[in-house]
Amino acid sequence: MNIEQQQSEKEHNFEIDKEGYVYFGDVAIGVLNQQSQYASRYVDNWAGHDNEYPKLGDGLRIKGNSADYHFMKIHKDDIDEFVKRYKEYREING
Repeated sequence: MNIEQQQSEKEHNFEIDKEGYVYFGDVAIGVLNQQSQYASRYVDNWAGHDNEYPKLGDGLRIKGNSADYHFMKIHKDDIDEFVKRYKEYREING
């Protein structure tokens, strides 16, 4: 775990389950300043938004899918990578 990951977990005080996963909604609100229903669209396009949103969750440890975003989880060690991808995409595409 790098220093940035430690800071984001500490800063946002995410609840981490025994397998190392965090509710995606906590990350969406706490880091991305987005509601989970909107931020989750960038994970996998499962909720019928094909071709509208990129699949920024490819290769990351994600449990669940954006069709049921309330229960979606992301592994704590993949949070920073997802946030980086999201911010880069938004910076380029608005």
